[in-house]
Amino acid sequence: MAASPASGGGFARPTVKSFFVYNPVFDKSEATEHEKLLYFYPPDVPMDRKMNYVGLSEALVKYTSTFSDVPCEVVHTQKSRQILYNPEPDFWLSMSITVPCTQRTKDGKFIVEYHDDQLQDLVLKAMLKQTYRMYKLFNGPMAPVVAQSGRDAIVEKLEMFFPQYLHTIDLSSADLLGAFNGIQFLPLDKNTYLRIQSFINLTEETFPQIKYTVFLFNDHLVWSGLEQGDMRILFKYLTGGLLAASTASRASAGAASGLTSPSSATGVDNPSVAASPSASASLRRGEGVFITGPEDLSDPESAVHAPRLFVTLPDESEQLHLIIYQCGAVTYCCLIDGDAVMDLDFYKHLHEFVEKPLQKLGDGIAEQQAKRTPMAASLDVQYRYLYFNYMNLAQKSSFLSMTRKGTQQQVPSACLQYITAMHEEFEKSPEDNEMILKTQNDIWIVGVKSDQRELYVVFLNQKNAHLVEISEEIRRLSRAQFNNIFFID
Repeated sequence: MAASPASGGGFARPTVKSFFVYNPVFDKSEATEHEKLLYFYPPDVPMDRKMNYVGLSEALVKYTSTFSDVPCEVVHTQKSRQILYNPEPDFWLSMSITVPCTQRTKDGKFIVEYHDDQLQDLVLKAMLKQTYRMYKLFNGPMAPVVAQSGRDAIVEKLEMFFPQYLHTIDLSSADLLGAFNGIQFLPLDKNTYLRIQSFINLTEETFPQIKYTVFLFNDHLVWSGLEQGDMRILFKYLTGGLLAASTASRASAGAASGLTSPSSATGVDNPSVAASPSASASLRRGEGVFITGPEDLSDPESAVHAPRLFVTLPDESEQLHLIIYQCGAVTYCCLIDGDAVMDLDFYKHLHEFVEKPLQKLGDGIAEQQAKRTPMAASLDVQYRYLYFNYMNLAQKSSFLSMTRKGTQQQVPSACLQYITAMHEEFEKSPEDNEMILKTQNDIWIVGVKSDQRELYVVFLNQKNAHLVEISEEIRRLSRAQFNNIFFID
């Protein structure tokens, strides 16, 4: 969550003003009206103001439903943007974002200028949907909890999950890259991929408790047995900083807040610390360590922390335990049957079985990637691109190194807004399309939609280029980076 106004220049960044979950079914009488509110952030707001927020949201939904079958999703005001999402029958999520503004004094008068164009509805709606899906992955759907255990149970789950999760939201980097929420796959040669698949099959046969396996290398997905929608959210959890945030929180406050229980289903709150000092030393030596699981394999009294996950089945959710094992650049995730017994002997056996094969596989992948890196780096200097495939959720981007890590030449935020506008135009029609524009700063931006795939390219140093030259550069990029997966006539 972005913090308050920047100290210099009088610029106030967007922040989460409020977030709440409500269900009007619990409003059975005037005396129980407050029970429809299941969670509210920030918690220190007086109850009457909380209920005013809920009442306004209900009124907006009811009023707009008279004009459209699609419920109200976004409300614009001068100072804020409210996003509404109805993920399950009768359950509503609402998030209100402050509009960024510039504060200055002119002729003795205090002036506030709001920058409404810096918040894009498509990005904010995607962010709220991802918020619900992350909750669902670690807690399951809301309705069954109420049906089985009542209102208090869902309130408890919401209060354990959202306080920490909301603090991981970074509105300053909310853009189309995050809205796609795609998966970065790692291309490998056939022999290496088959060796990994053989290792996974052998491990699952040796340990029948393992229902699904996920294999990543340097935050790129190599193998997954999960359904795409679940893998998409788990990938965000593993690579987007949420795991690190949750483990750091547990390291500092877990013992005091009761988040150490291995049976807890709060997800973001209960994974083990990302790497204790001894685990960090093991990782530096190339040894394998459990990120979630036992804190110390040599200690029979060691606490075991394996968060629960709820993966999607056709008619219900399947409950599993998530074990994350790190070995060098390899992240190896085992999703264990929710009813399986996982004592210390199980973890020791698993560690002994997978450590050396993972070391060998990781070394092989690293060697293969080292041969590809110089070629890719030389191409990336000339442009920045974002590719997304709707069919397999594959996402490939060189925006990450610029907009998130601040290396090399920055892509201006205005360019990201242009790209989002292109995407919104592409969504209006199922037909293939192509757009090319040149900004006032002589930056060329190209967007191409082809066969459920989208490619966006920003040329930062081509101000003297002509349209024909830019088109040829796009075709060269397609051949170099997306051979056989993205076709441009």
